[in-house]
Amino acid sequence: DIPTQWFKDEGDAIILIGAPVDGDDPLLGLGGSAYLQRAHNLKTGTPPRCDLEKEKQIHTTVRSFIQAGVVKSAHDCSDGGLAVALAECCISNHVGRGTNTLLGAEVDLSDLGEQRLDALLFGETQGRIILTATALEALKIVERTKVLGIPAVKIGKVGGDRLTIKAPGAELGWDAAELHDLWWNAIANAMK
Repeated sequence: DIPTQWFKDEGDAIILIGAPVDGDDPLLGLGGSAYLQRAHNLKTGTPPRCDLEKEKQIHTTVRSFIQAGVVKSAHDCSDGGLAVALAECCISNHVGRGTNTLLGAEVDLSDLGEQRLDALLFGETQGRIILTATALEALKIVERTKVLGIPAVKIGKVGGDRLTIKAPGAELGWDAAELHDLWWNAIANAMK
């Protein structure tokens, strides 16, 4: 009952479980984040807070979906935020060296309300998980989590050879092959 993080099939729905941004956190999940260090060369700020009871409820709920066999993939958004997690889902399926499977996605975050773009994409707010499921199962997952008081929303679908993310005020896109090359060769490139 352990799903992998990579996307499985074209047309699967992508669901975000948990609040997109912690509005009660004055740093919106950016404190101590990889984004803050990488983009602004700062290693500062209070890390995102963690509500253990809420985490337990989210993880128990997600585990029940996994055990029911309706979840195809699951990946947390803690290290690097939502954008990094989505990229990892597109590029991390490796059967063996040189035999990776790349599968893109179309993601639309426009319905998540007005959010600071950097916090939405790269904030490391706790209690967020990306799930994929068939379109029908995704509707049931979103409905059930909302009944339990857990935020959940369908944010896109798996498919193609690019990761595209639409957000209020931005449209971003990358070829999955380019993302994979940057990820797979990161150490070699850093050594140059």
